Parts: sequence; C-alpha cells; structure tokens
Amino acid sequence: MTLDLARQSYSRAAQAGVVAPEDPHAIIGLTLTELQSSMEALRVAAANGASMPSGPMTRALAALYLLQNSLDFEHGGEIAPALFRVYEYCRVQVVGAFTREAEDPKGLEKAISFIASLRSAWSEIKDRTAAE
Repeated sequence: MTLDLARQSYSRAAQAGVVAPEDPHAIIGLTLTELQSSMEALRVAAANGASMPSGPMTRALAALYLLQNSLDFEHGGEIAPALFRVYEYCRVQVVGAFTREAEDPKGLEKAISFIASLRSAWSEIKDRTAAE
C-alpha cells in the first residue's frame, strides 16, 4: 500500500464527512491517531470482559497495514525495519486481544504505549519541520 492508496481511503472517508489530509506527514499522523484510538477501544472491552468490537479491530489492522506498507526500506535506514517490527508486534497484540488468545495479558497495553510514543515523536517532527 502506498500513500496514494491511503489518500484514496481517506478520500472515501471525506465523503462520509471526515477531512482527508493531503500532506503525507499528516496522513501518517492521522493513521497513528486512529490506530491508538482503536487499540484503546479494544483494551477497554477486554478490561470490562465485554465482547470485542469488530470495528476497532478492523480499523487497527487497516492502520497497521497502511503504516507497514508506507515504510521505505531502501532509504529508511535502520528505522524502517525497527518500525516494521513495532507495527508487527502491535498487530499480534490486536489479534490476540480480539481472539482473547494473547500470550502476554499486558501486550495490548504495551502496544498502545509504543504507538503513543510514536505519535508523540511524529508530532515533534512536524513541529520541528514547521519551525524551520
């Protein structure tokens, strides 16, 4: 999946009333935000013993797929494979939470923490770039 495909997905969302960003940096930021929100919904359902909502699981997996496929392994240096591993860990935790077969009961919380850290760093990059 490329950023063009992400733009198309967000364009479809825009037709439903959601504004789709044009800036690739904003697309990744929005995707990280959606991922964290979806994972939080799964965490809350798991903590309450409620049935797992399929919508947040689907959105989380779609966001992870977009993030993994937007990585540039040719020019990304060491960060691209490292991010791929983080996203893959998160994918395993989302599926584990949804199927209630998580190997690590705190795995989803760890994954949410990883994504929150990435969102923060991504925001700092944007702020730094805007200041220059």
